[in-house]
This record gives sequence, structure tokens and C-alpha cells, in this order.
Amino acid sequence: PSGWRNLPSQPQRVSYLAGDEQVDVEYRLTADGLISPLDVTLVTQAPDAVVLEMAGLRHRFAVAVYPGRVEVDSALGSVALVPVPRFADPADRVVEGATVAPMPGMVAALAVRVGDRVAAGAELLVLEAMKMRHRVVAATGGVVAELHVSEGQQVDAGAVLAVIEEEQP
Repeated sequence: PSGWRNLPSQPQRVSYLAGDEQVDVEYRLTADGLISPLDVTLVTQAPDAVVLEMAGLRHRFAVAVYPGRVEVDSALGSVALVPVPRFADPADRVVEGATVAPMPGMVAALAVRVGDRVAAGAELLVLEAMKMRHRVVAATGGVVAELHVSEGQQVDAGAVLAVIEEEQP
């Protein structure tokens, strides 16, 4: 369901994967019914079925929700939809061993260079945010394989600062 807003500004958006194709859906549920950029009218809705009117014809869609997927069946055919998360988990976007900025700020000082060996807890750099200096330390020991920042550079929260590779024996 749509969230309550005094003055709605944007439609609700949800995305699904149908096989290899991403399907993006925009809609708004109001007191007057469904508002969609498509020529579709919501006739009835229930947790397990939806009836839509399209081009003057009514179509019933049986809906079954399972963990990680939605199955939709109708006379038009069947489709399995996998919901696409609205917000990607930041951990999925960074490589193993990456150290990310805990907050937006400016790199005030670098304590390491690429190729340096560091121990877990060793200072990598100092991040200045809200007129305070924050030490950014290595989560694990290893070799600094990548350094993505320089002194004086502004960074956003979650930006990759450095990558530490564990040394192989």
C-alpha cells in the first residue's frame, strides 16, 4: 500500500526480475482508486488475486507470494517475479577487504601508502567530519592493495577508502 502523504509527489515504484528482464512498475493508490501510467483500472484486489480492467476487458490474476518470489497466473499466462530490492546492501557493492567511509567528510591525513603492510587496528587515515577528526583503522591485517583517496579529498558515507588484502603464507 502507498504511504500516507498530504500532497502526493511521486508514484510508488517497485521492480521485479522476470527471467533476465527487469520489470519496473509505477502506481499510486488513492481514494479514487489505482492511478497508473498504463491504461489499467483496478477492479478488485485481495491478498491472493487481483482483477484489472485493460482496454475494456477484465482479467483475473491469481497471486501467490513465496519467500523471494511472486507467482502470477492468469488466462494470459504465468510468470514468476523476483523482487528487486529498492536499496542495495552496501556490502554487496564493495570488494572483500575494503574499508569504507563511516560518514561523509574530508580526508585530513593518510597514514599508509599502497604496498604498506598493516596490522588489524592500524590507522589507515584520518577523516575530518563535523569539525572532529576520526581515525579510520584496518579491520584486518595485510597489505594495502588499493588506496582510493588522497589528502584533502571529500568522501561520501560508504565510499571505498582502501582495500587491504590478506597476505598469503
